[in-house]
Amino acid sequence: MTAPVLSEVSPSDGSLCESSFVVSFYVPKVNQANPPPAKGLQVQRWNPVYAAVRQFSGFVVDSDVGVEAAALQASHVDTVWSAAIEKSHGADHTSVYTVAEYNSPFEFDDRVNEIWMLFDMEDDFTM
Repeated sequence: MTAPVLSEVSPSDGSLCESSFVVSFYVPKVNQANPPPAKGLQVQRWNPVYAAVRQFSGFVVDSDVGVEAAALQASHVDTVWSAAIEKSHGADHTSVYTVAEYNSPFEFDDRVNEIWMLFDMEDDFTM
């Protein structure tokens, strides 16, 4: 199994309040030039990007993800990063976030997970 397993979450505020999810698996560097094909899967190639990150432990539970995303958003308010994150995400900072899970489902202790908010950083936002 590769790590991390990423789940991009796009919450919905529609009548059914259903979120959309994109699950991604890391392809090891040795396979990145020519990833092995798999039916129904698409290869994503990421450009360099900045991320605000909050680490948390335990198993990822749907009810905890929103709490962790809100805590991450609150942690960067009034920081040098807040303007860049706001520009990338608009007024609703929790609109899109990524959950990174690093442990196998069979590991019960010392689990490591992260919430990511990806954003672009322009020269006028640098420290």
